[in-house]
Amino acid sequence: MSKVSGKLFVGGLVTAEPQTPTAFRTGLVRIGDQERADAGERLSAHAAAGRLTIEELEQRLEQVHAAVFARDLLAVEADLPAPSRRVEAARRPPLRSIAIAFAVAAVLATVAVGHPVAPPLIVAALLWRAAHRTPFVTQRSVP
Repeated sequence: MSKVSGKLFVGGLVTAEPQTPTAFRTGLVRIGDQERADAGERLSAHAAAGRLTIEELEQRLEQVHAAVFARDLLAVEADLPAPSRRVEAARRPPLRSIAIAFAVAAVLATVAVGHPVAPPLIVAALLWRAAHRTPFVTQRSVP
């Protein structure tokens, strides 16, 4: 259970801040259409992964649509694994484009001034080298 921007996350469910802590702990927080839709999507994903048969999916979807409290949804998904967090690589900054822009600026400055202008060429060379090194990969979690 974690709290983010006024909402509570429990077992993949997003619920509004409960009136009393006891109500939340016992699962007596009322749910809305969005929570039911999210649970239906998670169940469909489990069926697509082969964890549920079509009959089981239909039965559980009926229970989801009849659910009133958070505990009802938790009971429907209790025997299924929690949704995994996808990990994707961060996009590499466009260093090559920036290096080319600095090189063009250096050439234009050289033509305008009449002698070589070193700082933009140095920056362009460093950016070009950085763009051709091993891929820049960081992992970030995507809910």
